[in-house]
Amino acid sequence: MKERDTVIKPNVVKQLFFTIIGTFIAAIGVRLIVVSGLGADAISTFVLGVLQHAPLKFGTVSMLFNGIILVIIFFYDRKMIGFGSLINSFGLGFCLNILDWLGILHTIPSGTGYFSIVAGSIIFGIGTGIYLLADAGSAAYESLMILLKRVLKSSVKTARIVLDALIFLTGFLLGGHIGFGTLIVLLLMGPSLELTLNHLPKLSFFRIQEAK
Repeated sequence: MKERDTVIKPNVVKQLFFTIIGTFIAAIGVRLIVVSGLGADAISTFVLGVLQHAPLKFGTVSMLFNGIILVIIFFYDRKMIGFGSLINSFGLGFCLNILDWLGILHTIPSGTGYFSIVAGSIIFGIGTGIYLLADAGSAAYESLMILLKRVLKSSVKTARIVLDALIFLTGFLLGGHIGFGTLIVLLLMGPSLELTLNHLPKLSFFRIQEAK
């Protein structure tokens, strides 16, 4: 009798778990970055700029921003969107609003700004890495980067630099703060993300592909 071929499929439960946990961890990282007052990542700079003109919560603006991007991506290439895209895009803002509601990380002790932004950058990278390990759809910002890459016919690196520059500039013009901490985020977030993607899959728990 011919043996049945082994089929490798993703574990949907793990995908869902990593998407939610990764998004929540990333939200904590974003919050630590923002409360440092030393600068922020591109999206947070944009959101802080919008908040200068609209009486909304940080998380609410984040959800609106990501929601608009997902609508654009849906009509451009809906294959990039999965259930993880929706959870991350709206869940990040939801988690930020929960932290606000609970009164967590509204302020930090005086003199701990650099510690906050360093820790936040690393935590943000780890959370993003865990989300990406779920492989459940591109996040809104990453989808926009891919769209820009196709439009410019450039490398991923070039598309990311151009996109970040545009978002940073828009946020700055709206009143968002760009400081030395912004450089810290750019230097630490990427390496922590890369380390997460390279090392966590070595642990069986963080592998979502399973034989069926």
